[in-house]
Amino acid sequence: MKKQHQIQSQQMAKGKKEMAKGFDAQLQAFQRALERQVKKAEADSKKFVTMSCAEVERTAKTIMRDSPTNPDVSYGKKGHHPSYAGNPPAPDTGTLMRSITHEVKASGNKIIGEVGSIINNSDYPRYLEYGTSKMKPRPWLSASLIKCQSWMANLWKEIFR
Repeated sequence: MKKQHQIQSQQMAKGKKEMAKGFDAQLQAFQRALERQVKKAEADSKKFVTMSCAEVERTAKTIMRDSPTNPDVSYGKKGHHPSYAGNPPAPDTGTLMRSITHEVKASGNKIIGEVGSIINNSDYPRYLEYGTSKMKPRPWLSASLIKCQSWMANLWKEIFR
């Protein structure tokens, strides 16, 4: 009886070891699957930010190009007709439109997307966006973000479904 009890105890110990090995294998498989999901989420997040920034850039350029001008007002030698106050700026030389770009940076667990003008040493894009004491705003960046909101919401649903 004592020997039989020893055999049963050894079998139970062996069974526990086998169960522990199985659990360890399942845990490792779960960890690998979780790591894959984290990498996918990071890649999908970067894709979302990149595509969103590109769409805001494209939209900013489009709304400037399509902005209605005021034929009653003319400036400069070429007779530039500005956009109406509250509308995106109408292009004159196209410098602002050509300067709009986007950049996406990943740093640690952050993904940062930036859209804006790369005109050096110029407050011109900001003056247009927010206005001055002599000129009402002609928002181009905020207008683009607003115009892209539903597009970005749909993109989010598509990427993260």
